[in-house]
Amino acid sequence: MSTTHHYFLSLTYDGTAYRGWQRQPGGVVTVQQSLEETLSEIHGREVILGGCGRTDAGVHASQYYAYLRTEKALNDNYVFIVNKRLPEGIALRDAIPVSDKAQARYDATERTYDYYFHGQPDAFLDRYSSLLDLSSFAPAVSAQTLPLLLQYTDFRAFCKTPDRHNTTLVHFREATLFRNPAGDRFRLRFVANRFLRGMIRLLVNDLLMVGKGQLSATDFERMLQTGERKPHFRLAPPEGLFLTGVRYPYIDQEAVLPMSGRGEWIAL
Repeated sequence: MSTTHHYFLSLTYDGTAYRGWQRQPGGVVTVQQSLEETLSEIHGREVILGGCGRTDAGVHASQYYAYLRTEKALNDNYVFIVNKRLPEGIALRDAIPVSDKAQARYDATERTYDYYFHGQPDAFLDRYSSLLDLSSFAPAVSAQTLPLLLQYTDFRAFCKTPDRHNTTLVHFREATLFRNPAGDRFRLRFVANRFLRGMIRLLVNDLLMVGKGQLSATDFERMLQTGERKPHFRLAPPEGLFLTGVRYPYIDQEAVLPMSGRGEWIAL
């Protein structure tokens, strides 16, 4: 009698060349499709993965989990074998045994996103940090607005497709703006139980508008109160966004911050 084995695959990926995580029709190259095709060749059968969530085109992940079910236990060198065959920009960090009831998407109790941005061109940053016009940006003003995210729970105004969600309730645990010691690079960190479609990039855009004096903190809070957006509906660029943490009650892990060796970050 065969026994089914269940694993969470811990992944990192550079989303630059991919149209997001989720497989799409029409030959669009996605992380899920590329990973499934590689694993199907290795396992000699069709492999269908379940992901812990979606990421937009061009968005990166330094901690992502996918669910894999196999008839045989994985070999000790499985991670090495997979990484030798994966396409550029995707890496398998670990294969973690889990119970047959584990679900990568619905069991996650907390997710963390980090958004990096800078104001001066830098060839070594532009792939993983958004180059923005920060000439009139007042970081302290944006930072003073962040506590509002912990005071409200309905984020309908910060969702691209609110009617496609069963609920637009989100519970934040942290919202912090960091800068590097030189003051020329910034990071926005968001930690919550879940996030809505397009939510982080909408929040980043509006928080930057507040910092530039183009949107008042009062109008920002009014959107939280009413669920209605101002006429602008812009998303911050995708390249600065990283999924950096996904937490499960049965896995001991910490978020892995991208670019961690490039200077200390100071909370504002």
